[in-house]
Amino acid sequence: MKHFRLLAFCLSALWINAIDAQDIHYTLFNMSPLTLNPALTGAYEGTARIGGIYRDQWSNVIAKGFKTPGVYLDAPIIRGFGKKDWVGVGAINVTDEAGRFDLETTISGLSLAYHAAVGDKSVFTIGLQGARVQRKVNGASPYTRFEDAYDVNTQSFTGISADRGAIRPNINYTDINAGLLFRTKLADKQSLEIGVSAAHINAPRYSMSDSTGRNDPGTRRPLRLAAHAQYITPLNEKWDLMPTVLFQSTAGAFEGVAQAWAGYNIKKDVRINLGAGYRLGDAFQVLIGMDYEDLKVAASYDMNVSSLAPVSKTVGGFEVSAWYILKMYKKPDVKPVIFCPRF
Repeated sequence: MKHFRLLAFCLSALWINAIDAQDIHYTLFNMSPLTLNPALTGAYEGTARIGGIYRDQWSNVIAKGFKTPGVYLDAPIIRGFGKKDWVGVGAINVTDEAGRFDLETTISGLSLAYHAAVGDKSVFTIGLQGARVQRKVNGASPYTRFEDAYDVNTQSFTGISADRGAIRPNINYTDINAGLLFRTKLADKQSLEIGVSAAHINAPRYSMSDSTGRNDPGTRRPLRLAAHAQYITPLNEKWDLMPTVLFQSTAGAFEGVAQAWAGYNIKKDVRINLGAGYRLGDAFQVLIGMDYEDLKVAASYDMNVSSLAPVSKTVGGFEVSAWYILKMYKKPDVKPVIFCPRF
């Protein structure tokens, strides 16, 4: 039974990896804004923002595990057509390294967002992102074969089947994403952010299969739709509550995440953030972070509670992330009502 469970875990993990290699999967999704929604490009007050995030999943359960580091830079660069409008641009680079097959996906993209003020307290944003994606199997020949025999004595995949179809060790394609965002200030220092995004709008061919020859058109990547929201409200002078949700759907698969963050204000520019979350049918999340002036850091740990739990022993994914906002201007004594950048 133990060997069967391990085999089931490995097969399930490889299947999950095949999905995640196409769509970035972060617990701290708000700490990677340009992969969450292109409309978040330049959606802050400041001169420039630089950030990074790193996810490590199941490294101590299966060989090599799944690792996903990402870095990004975005900035509000020019004013828009309206008096309080502005344009944000950004760049992102993400690498997803997947398991024992050494499948590596690298995404390099540019984002553009137009932020339009709606009255004195709200902003509506439309964003667009274009990316170049490279997928490769490191060290593979054009006719790499997949292992499919499991040795219960060594607890590893050792056999190699007859050629089940060659793969191309390296492919490239262009990916187009877009998003909308609405942010508003409410009464009593409350704020609300709601966004929707669509990924793979151009339905790129992403398959590495070459079983019918080099001219095989491959499989098209299905559209992914996402919706996210965050509500911030002060409970008292010391505590803030920040519930956050994310829903994603692609090709019949669905993901739902709910998180409850609470921030404790130690002093004016220092806040400790604690929270818990749940990814439907998959994992509980432990969340922690800190805001220090213009630096924001966070970490998370996923405790797996899915059908893989008997083998994973609740081991899930670990993430660390940070961003820093540069402000190359003198901060005014009175904060503006609308959260737009200063030039």
